[in-house]
Amino acid sequence: MHERTAMEQELSALAVAASKRKSADLFLRAAVEGLCWALLAGVCGKLLWDSRLPPMFFWPLAVLDLLLLCDAARRYREGRACLRREVQVEARLRQVRAALGIDP
Repeated sequence: MHERTAMEQELSALAVAASKRKSADLFLRAAVEGLCWALLAGVCGKLLWDSRLPPMFFWPLAVLDLLLLCDAARRYREGRACLRREVQVEARLRQVRAALGIDP
C-alpha cells in the first residue's frame, strides 16, 4: 500500500512537470530570431552591394544581425536540451501509469 501511495505521488509530480512545455517556446523564439536574422542580413548585404562605402547605420545593423544569430542558436540549443528532459519525464510518466494500471 505504501508503494502505491509513493507511485501516486510521483505520478502527480510528473504530471505537473510534463504539463510545462518550455521547449516549444524556445523553438518558436529561435525560429522568429532566425527569420529576423535572415531579413536583416539581406538588408545589410544590399547596403554593402549598393554603396561604395557602407553608410553609418550599417555597423549597428550588422552588430544587431550578429546578436540575433547568436541568440537564435543559443535558444535552439536550450530548446533541444529542454525537449530531451521533457521526453525523459514523459517516458517515466508512462512507466508509472503502466505500473499503477492506469494505462494498459
